[in-house]
Amino acid sequence: MTAVYAGYLRIGYGVIIVTLAFASSWFFTFSLALPGKENITVRLKETVSLLMYAGFAGVLSAFLGRIVHWYSHHESYDGLASAFSKFEGSYHESGIILGFFLASVISSFFIGRKFMKKMMSASAAGTMLFMTLVSLVSMFNDSDRGKAVITDLYYQRLPYSYITNLSGGGTEYRTAVFFWKFVILAIITFISFILFMKGYSALLTYVCYFSAMALLDSARYDASFLRSNGFVSLMQIVSGVFLLITMITCTILSVRKRKFHIFHIMLTASFLIGIGLVGYMEYYVQRHGDLYIGCYLVMAAACISMIASVWGMYKSYDANTEAEDKKTASGDDKEK
Repeated sequence: MTAVYAGYLRIGYGVIIVTLAFASSWFFTFSLALPGKENITVRLKETVSLLMYAGFAGVLSAFLGRIVHWYSHHESYDGLASAFSKFEGSYHESGIILGFFLASVISSFFIGRKFMKKMMSASAAGTMLFMTLVSLVSMFNDSDRGKAVITDLYYQRLPYSYITNLSGGGTEYRTAVFFWKFVILAIITFISFILFMKGYSALLTYVCYFSAMALLDSARYDASFLRSNGFVSLMQIVSGVFLLITMITCTILSVRKRKFHIFHIMLTASFLIGIGLVGYMEYYVQRHGDLYIGCYLVMAAACISMIASVWGMYKSYDANTEAEDKKTASGDDKEK
């Protein structure tokens, strides 16, 4: 949908929203990672690092987002080259997130290990803000709608549903998944801000995001899939793999630091039940479409269980690490 006409130039609402979202994301990241009371050299490196982050984030997120979308929807393009022939169009969220993450890693290496955690956490919060605002693009196209068609006139409005154009002509109202995504991601953005202020890792922000996407991507009717699999969406696969790797890594680190305890079994069981329920409810909802509300409520509870399990395992490792660092620092002071 075109928002601005300037001669032969047409600028759509999507481009405007994405541009404003990216600018807001970068300024939010910059405000969080703003150079503090360090010396002039460190402040200069932090500023350059943030500028590098903006450039890499823009290029990598656009490139990887379009690459993944081309892979899943190759029938919509004449070829790989045509996927990059124009800026407007669709980008897959997994590629966008990966682009932002890689940009934060690259720029963090430049700033140095001492400030890497701060940079990564700030960029994670900025990324969540970007994804939150970008979800509003779906108000001006036919993407990110729910599988359920809403026929009750009372619910044919936001926040319940939004109009969708049919390929054969006509319109219908489908669940406004993009609106609920906006609300949920806004909450995650706030959580990421709190995590940053408390000095926690960016990892917890991404755990919240991918857990939420396991549910939200299931609800939409236009999800992207692997070419060889039409059952579980690509975003759900990425989310599941990320959460599994994170849980396994945190468990190994926790056991190494604190030895094996009963809470390791409890948290692992809670996580496995959660991820198992998400998979089963995805199977169930595809065969019982009339029960989608109940299915997604169970799936939401399962996602919360996964978040709590990973957070608990992370905290068991991280809290012990911080205690050891303080003990070591105290010992060094006594020696001095």
